[in-house]
Amino acid sequence: MELVNNKYQLSDGIDPLELCKEFGTPLYVYDASIMERQYQRITAAYSYPKFRVHYACKALSNLSVLRFFRKLGAALDCVSIGEVKLGLRAGYAPEDILYTPNFAGMDEYAEAVAAGVKINLDAIPMLENWGLHFKNVPFCIRLNPHLMAGGNEKISVGHIDSKFGISIHQLRHVERIVKTHGMHIHGLHMHTGSDILDADVFLRGAELLLETAALFPELRHLDLGSGFKVAYKPGDITTDIDELGIRITERVKRFNAAREVPVELWFEPGKFLVSEAGHLLVRVTLLKQTTATVFAG
Repeated sequence: MELVNNKYQLSDGIDPLELCKEFGTPLYVYDASIMERQYQRITAAYSYPKFRVHYACKALSNLSVLRFFRKLGAALDCVSIGEVKLGLRAGYAPEDILYTPNFAGMDEYAEAVAAGVKINLDAIPMLENWGLHFKNVPFCIRLNPHLMAGGNEKISVGHIDSKFGISIHQLRHVERIVKTHGMHIHGLHMHTGSDILDADVFLRGAELLLETAALFPELRHLDLGSGFKVAYKPGDITTDIDELGIRITERVKRFNAAREVPVELWFEPGKFLVSEAGHLLVRVTLLKQTTATVFAG
């Protein structure tokens, strides 16, 4: 929102006061032009031919927003069966939805399998259950790379004590289960945290996935998650998306040089796509003056 001639305006010169008059308050307004700009930024940063964005819809699951990203060409990242249902309702094809829950029950996994979406498993007991119930259904594995990354410890999810993902130190156990049941691993996934500035964090994670890829000959895609640092105020520092795109693209291209079938490369941005696009318009009911401060309520 910009201040023009002492009046606030949204994109295309839209007057927020007129929106409030038409729709009432409180009112959430999302700027599609900003979301499209961010989507184009990340897709332009990767020259990799098999690159795809999965929008992490936990960042903003408004149906209109989901439909907008689908029209731009995005796939969808979901962490609950409810988000999967929203994605299907928004028109996403099942094969364009990746379901990555944490501690979900077998009933929810069974529902996701019936819906035809891609599945991400992040626990050894669930791998064993999968071998008993769905061994012929291909799936992805979420690894915990033991990388401490993110703006603070509460939003770092790839360290040794994280509940997310299967530890890279348990890969031999994973390999035994997969071979015992004859299961099909089509993807490897990691997500280390949020507000990550250092491109080297993504590169170290990518190296771990690429090393692990040799264990799974049916591999079709690598998913590096997301966690890009976004701006929370004017002039704030952010992740250098262009540098990251160049370095990751070069590395995965080298990996593919020794493969007959190139792997796809996925990222799952959420806040990066939507955090700058939202406005909450409210009506001020009272201005309260104290001895030092004016409060707008």
